[in-house]
Amino acid sequence: MSLRTRQLPRKRSDKRQFWQHHVRQQARGKLTQRRYCERHGIGYASFVRWRRLLSGARQPSRIQNSSVSAFVPVQVATPNRPSVEALRQDADSIDLLLPGGMRIEGITAANIELVAALVSRL
Repeated sequence: MSLRTRQLPRKRSDKRQFWQHHVRQQARGKLTQRRYCERHGIGYASFVRWRRLLSGARQPSRIQNSSVSAFVPVQVATPNRPSVEALRQDADSIDLLLPGGMRIEGITAANIELVAALVSRL
């Protein structure tokens, strides 16, 4: 844990210049953002916030209409041969493996709308 040793500017334009300087310096150097902040006595959360503000990055907007869809890459894999008992138990359901390793199992006609809503929010 480090204590803040640097006095931050009060004027908005001075703050902007202060953070622009530090964001540029960190990007040019080899220190991680956290290490850079520790070394220069500035708050990590403030650094991250200002970096985002200065880059012009915007927060992703929330989807307002649930009928909006997007294409999602799907990879079809040949599964191992399941046992006859497993086939009987899972005859009416499917599993979905999403990018990043997330898996949704037991998708049926009864819960397909819920699964669709979940996937649309990812």
